[in-house]
Amino acid sequence: MFERNSQPELTSRQKEILSLLRKGLTNNEICKTLKISANTVKAHLAKIYKILEVTNRTEAVTTKIDEEPNIGDLKKDLNIIFFKQSDLSVHPKVNSLYYSLVEAIHQYRIFRITDTVEDSVEPAFSIDVSASTDNGEALFLSIRLGSSHEILWTTSIKIDSDNISEIAQKAAMLLFRNIVLATDKISYTPESPIPYWWYITAHCNLKFESRSKDAFNYCKDLLSPLATGEVYSEHAVYTLSLVYYIAILDNWGDTEEYTKQLAEFARKTMFNAPYSIYSQMIMAFYNIIIGNKSEAISYFKQVIEANPQTITARTILAQIYMLTGLNDKALELIEECERLIPENAMQASIKHGKAFMLLLQGKYEECIKLCSQILLYTPKATIHHLFIIYCNNQLGRKAESEAQIKELYKQHPDFGRPYVEQIMKGVCPEMQKKFMDHLQNLFV
Repeated sequence: MFERNSQPELTSRQKEILSLLRKGLTNNEICKTLKISANTVKAHLAKIYKILEVTNRTEAVTTKIDEEPNIGDLKKDLNIIFFKQSDLSVHPKVNSLYYSLVEAIHQYRIFRITDTVEDSVEPAFSIDVSASTDNGEALFLSIRLGSSHEILWTTSIKIDSDNISEIAQKAAMLLFRNIVLATDKISYTPESPIPYWWYITAHCNLKFESRSKDAFNYCKDLLSPLATGEVYSEHAVYTLSLVYYIAILDNWGDTEEYTKQLAEFARKTMFNAPYSIYSQMIMAFYNIIIGNKSEAISYFKQVIEANPQTITARTILAQIYMLTGLNDKALELIEECERLIPENAMQASIKHGKAFMLLLQGKYEECIKLCSQILLYTPKATIHHLFIIYCNNQLGRKAESEAQIKELYKQHPDFGRPYVEQIMKGVCPEMQKKFMDHLQNLFV
């Protein structure tokens, strides 16, 4: 359904309207610009949605850009400028937090950061910073689009302890998350100071939080052109690798073919940038899939050391620790995650990871509750059906387990033992036996 070559092409008027949509114009603004009625705009939009196989304007503006992306854009910097709105030096703690935050944001290795206006460089985002001591010291942050006055997000970071480094890490996670969210609300144009590669990877990161096969196909179509050529975006390769990794875990297609593709991404990035945190993340994903979980641990630890704000690395590493019998390390990392990761910076992947942790900790009722919530918006997530079946078997609830097995096979008719054996590769023998013993009724 994502191959659009066979679909009718947009008319010149529809392309014109789509272009205005991408610039962020409302229906009323489009009416005035093109001097057409509101009903005519609605009729055109309905046809555009049908041709592009989307359901709303957000999906329409991010569907296959009319202009092919400029290859040079794949190496274009994502520029961010920090503006001090007041003299922070008179507030020592706030000033220290500001510099620690800039350092933490730099550790993502995505942004080109400056605090000086350059005539030749238009920033993608401007971050305004200021201090307050009204109710204790705090650092105020606001995200603006480019050099405009349009504020996309704002918050206050309270300094409630002397651990400035930890506060900065939490603030960096929050800021990064909201830069992603802000990007997704902006229409891409070739003239935009936001690089195409960042626009697409940010959009796909949010789109893929639905963790569905449709989202996998959608993101694969958008990311592949940016990740598979001789000139490519490292962040697009990483994002696409994460998409393939989840697709393999959730049994969404040809596991063998997807694993080969993941291996190619790992080879490509390690050859070109072996010390990049994104290359190391891809290697970790690949090693998990082929059963080298101890090797994956090594890569994740290197990533976290280089960038302590990497939420994905932290949550997956905690799961791998528990699967390989390193429970003390897992629980220590779980506690660290709960302390460090701000609630409003939580990604959907955190919920998936937390469900796994609850299961491995023997908190079966809590695991069933969380997995049931996840399945409400990702009903095809294979692994969460398995978690519920496992937990119900542990609790002796045969009827509930059988009902969930029926639902699993309804969503995945080709499901079988090989899938479970695949995800258990590299797991300690004791854990493997425990899992297989409590999932036996799956294969009867």
